[in-house]
Amino acid sequence: NKERSQTLQNIATSFNFNGSKWFLCGFDSAFLFVSDRRRLTDVFSATGDYLAASGDACAFNPEFKDWAVPLGRRFRSLRIWMVLNYFGVQGIRAFLEQAIAQADWLRSQIDQSDAFEQVAKTDLGLVCFATRDPASMDGFVNRLNQLADDGEQFLLYPSTLHGRPFIRVALGGMNTTEDDVRSLWATLRAAAQ
Repeated sequence: NKERSQTLQNIATSFNFNGSKWFLCGFDSAFLFVSDRRRLTDVFSATGDYLAASGDACAFNPEFKDWAVPLGRRFRSLRIWMVLNYFGVQGIRAFLEQAIAQADWLRSQIDQSDAFEQVAKTDLGLVCFATRDPASMDGFVNRLNQLADDGEQFLLYPSTLHGRPFIRVALGGMNTTEDDVRSLWATLRAAAQ
């Protein structure tokens, strides 16, 4: 609605997301939305006699050479179109809702746990957590690595926040199921003991 759109424009005038993350496209595809494309083209406009414009640039015929620094891009439209054609908007929406629900479930398990706590409140498919006792984090990570070496099928990302180590879990894989997330949770609990 108009009120929400106005609120979003007060927050940002552009939004960019990577299609290889949650749009089921391969690497090197991105989507850029701008509230006023003239601002973008004024900054990046490349003009000259050797770059003769058609003169009829409009919403349906934009001069994409004026939308970024390089004068050319590798072709990504077909890849994006095929994803949209295969999954449809409803399929992509269902995929995103499933990943968010999986992350919400994992966050709720962490919040109810005596062993873990979220180190940052997150939304969507990212879950950031650590052991409640910071001194036990190194041992926990070592046990997780051992379980991974023993054949567990998961990938966790260690990181630090204000000097405190924590683990990032990024849910949203195409084939990740609820059973996979439950198995991950069981593995995390086992490594914490």
